[in-house]
Amino acid sequence: MFPIEKIEQEFDRFMALLECTRVSDEVGSSPNFNNADYVNQLNKVVIELKVLNKDFFPNGGIIDSLSSIIIKPVNIAQTGCGQYVFELPEINREGKNDNFEEPLRRILKKANKQLKDTKKYYWGDNISYGFLIFAQVGITISPEITALLIQKLINKEFSSIDGVIICTPYHDLINPTTLKKNPNCLSVVRQDDENKINLCSYILNSWEEYYNSGGHNLTTETKA
Repeated sequence: MFPIEKIEQEFDRFMALLECTRVSDEVGSSPNFNNADYVNQLNKVVIELKVLNKDFFPNGGIIDSLSSIIIKPVNIAQTGCGQYVFELPEINREGKNDNFEEPLRRILKKANKQLKDTKKYYWGDNISYGFLIFAQVGITISPEITALLIQKLINKEFSSIDGVIICTPYHDLINPTTLKKNPNCLSVVRQDDENKINLCSYILNSWEEYYNSGGHNLTTETKA
């Protein structure tokens, strides 16, 4: 498992390339609002980093709203055939068998509050932009599935999140059935404003450039 401190330090270096500074360096470590992590005051952009390092599918499971069954590879041959496990999750507070949507909603709710408060601190009610970077570390769910669920959730709520970049900075995830690599980075963005789309694409492309140039070291390939 990668230490959270190490992950944050590496993203500090990436954010510096985007001319973003840590909000805590400007307002202190205990401000009177729920602060996000990074700010670019020139472009009126706030960015929050969330590290997703808990595997919500240790024995497979279900994402109810996507009608998706997640199987866990155990012993897989090069052909993609082999042993998988699947375990029905316990019923959550909404009465559904679901592993992922409720904890993901909690993460998005907190990030939404941090982005909203930080934008208000710097620019009041003037136009500004808030983005979330979701770093999946040490878990085996593909970023594509995470993106589908995030898109569903931010289409209904969390209006301060203008876009989300989902990345796997330390692992290439490989689909056990197709044996093809999943994307190491993709984005979800609100389609109501061209500036949001362009800014989210800029962050995504900058990350891919940083990643491909060795900004983060690939360590292993994990099947998922």
